[in-house]
Amino acid sequence: MKFKNALYKIVVALLAIAAGSVFVTSLLTTIYYDMHEDVDFPHYAKENIPLLLLFMTIVFVAFILLHNRDFFKRRSRGLLVFALVFCAAYCLMLILSIKPLPVTDSMTLDKILDEFEHGDYSNLTEKWGYLYIWPFQLGYVFFGEIIDHIFGHGNYLAWDIILLISILVTVFFLYKITWEIFADRAVCGIMALMSLGMLFLYNYSTFVYGDIYSLLPQTIALYTTILFVKRKKLVYALLTAVGIAVSVIIKTNSEITLIAIVMILILSAWKKRGEENYYTYEFMHRLVIRILVSAFIIFTVFVGKNAINSYYCDRAGIAAVPKGSPSVSHIAMGIQEFELENGWYSGYNYQTFIDNGYDTEKAKEVALADIRERVDTFVHHPGYAFKFFFRKFLTQWADPVCISTHNLDLVSRHVENPTDLMYYIVFGDGNIIISQIMNVFMSVCYLCVFVYLVSVLRKRDVSEQEMLLLILIFGGICFHEFWEGSSRYTMRYYVYWMPYAACGMKMILDFVGSRSKRSK
Repeated sequence: MKFKNALYKIVVALLAIAAGSVFVTSLLTTIYYDMHEDVDFPHYAKENIPLLLLFMTIVFVAFILLHNRDFFKRRSRGLLVFALVFCAAYCLMLILSIKPLPVTDSMTLDKILDEFEHGDYSNLTEKWGYLYIWPFQLGYVFFGEIIDHIFGHGNYLAWDIILLISILVTVFFLYKITWEIFADRAVCGIMALMSLGMLFLYNYSTFVYGDIYSLLPQTIALYTTILFVKRKKLVYALLTAVGIAVSVIIKTNSEITLIAIVMILILSAWKKRGEENYYTYEFMHRLVIRILVSAFIIFTVFVGKNAINSYYCDRAGIAAVPKGSPSVSHIAMGIQEFELENGWYSGYNYQTFIDNGYDTEKAKEVALADIRERVDTFVHHPGYAFKFFFRKFLTQWADPVCISTHNLDLVSRHVENPTDLMYYIVFGDGNIIISQIMNVFMSVCYLCVFVYLVSVLRKRDVSEQEMLLLILIFGGICFHEFWEGSSRYTMRYYVYWMPYAACGMKMILDFVGSRSKRSK
């Protein structure tokens, strides 16, 4: 219990520092993307602090007025319906006005889907092939072939509608998770209303790729994990196993969520009874069950990934899936300086693999040597190391739009019969408006998150269901400090701040309400 409590406190304390840093940064600067750039190139500008504070004040005043009328508690479910309707309407507006097409990697994968349909597996079997270099994308290809089989190849509207459904279900389960964590209808209502500001997520309803598709089963897996910890029914563990396996197959980054789930399952075996901890038969039984459940979930993910690989080996007539570019090359790239941004994609992993004759082991040796060189630099120049990693952290987590406006630009460039509404949203004043909404939302969100985390540190008590998402977010921060950096990747964790932001908002509203009553 002492180790568990210490671990929880350390995670919460570090997250509080991280949230506070993002909040302060959001007050002083903002990130934007120029139109018609081909790469993810974040630019920085000084924040208009008076204007930002004005908008934040308007938001808090609106929440205070609603809270004083007990609106959030009485209308929480109605606010959820309103949030889902808004989400659907906004996403449909983007989909129908832009009519987006696959771009960058998704365009390549779309072409591969068509080749596989016609029996051409050269992208997997030949050294120059995309899947030969990045074989972890086979899970997404499998998912894409299912979609193509149902709706036909090139039916991008179907892909977009599935994106919309994924976003809607994610928002719905965020509401359900909020209830399971806090059991407070007012917090749930606040979360539903605050979700209107998640335009960075909704903008990805036009981006055909694995990020959003994998978010749906991942969120369901997190929800069922909480239910298992609270209700101890094995059916929830089964649903968790299926959900996280599907998520990992579509997007391997979801393995961070798998780690968070396993950690909470095992740590939840330790229960506090009064002031003492009893290592009884009941405890041992609980621990063994959670270890077995964790092993089953990991096994399910392992079987799912290997089944996909075996399936494509059989189809392509190869003995094994190529090893591809080694994982350590992503780390080597993630700790390098780059002219666009520290640790972001520079093509290092791709070029290193090619330069070493598509030999995984040789590329791995080069990457490890580069890692050792960078680590040596960090060790001998700690000030530089701190600046490097702190900047990398902020470029990923203090981006209010999570590259979503840049991706709207990308998917709009080659659209047939572009609409006036598309030009307004993507290239005109609409872009300025939605960017400002996301800018204000980030400051409000992280202020509320910071308040919540500080309150946890003060009361020195936090439940397993609270810690699940916090450990996930903490894991995401740590992972992308060393892996390839991108605020599109951190978006997968940003959305899970919502329950805590809602709780922090309620704390602020309660504090303002109590002070108002005292002054009367």
